[in-house]
Amino acid sequence: MTVVFYDWPYSPFCMKVRAILDYKSISYRTVNPLDARGKLRRRGTGKVPAVEIDGAFVTDSTDIAYALQDRFPEPPLFPPATHERGLSHTIEDWADESLYFLGLYYRWFEVEGRKPVAAVFGNSLKGRLVYRYYLRLILRQLKGQGTLRKSPDHVRRDLERNLDAAESLLTPGPYVLGDRPYLCDFALWGQLNYLSRTPVAGASIRKRATITAFLERLNGADARS
Repeated sequence: MTVVFYDWPYSPFCMKVRAILDYKSISYRTVNPLDARGKLRRRGTGKVPAVEIDGAFVTDSTDIAYALQDRFPEPPLFPPATHERGLSHTIEDWADESLYFLGLYYRWFEVEGRKPVAAVFGNSLKGRLVYRYYLRLILRQLKGQGTLRKSPDHVRRDLERNLDAAESLLTPGPYVLGDRPYLCDFALWGQLNYLSRTPVAGASIRKRATITAFLERLNGADARS
């Protein structure tokens, strides 16, 4: 089965999908989405992550996870018990919808976090234009969602409360729902991994041994055993 992965490595949702592909030991070919924007627009939402599985085109990290589970059932991404499946879905949605906007704030708006972003897009005219486009788009999203309407102190309180919640979910561990990672873990890992690469949130995460160990564990070989 041929799998093509449209991967922007800086996206927390691409991190989530990439970790799932690796966990399931799925062979895949990576495509730079900047070189495939026309194809992404024609066949999906125009956003990453996206995958092609034997010609079937799937977008959205959650839909991708379900599609991969259907075609590559082992190891499973969903717990067997009904109650735990509900918890996994809820935690995944919280990570993807709440932690995500904190990550955007600390990477694209907070002064120190924003400094290295432009360099990722390069110094070419195309790169600079793409950066400015995404900067305007993301700041509009942050304002519409509400995070950008809060004071920096308010956002910092939100960050700490959400990291407290993540620590609680990961205690006693090693994963959210026990001894093996499920979809909620990959969603949480992607968002925490993204946050950890920003100066402000990264400093807070490094003080939290439980979260740091989780990031290392899911990034390690034992997660793919």
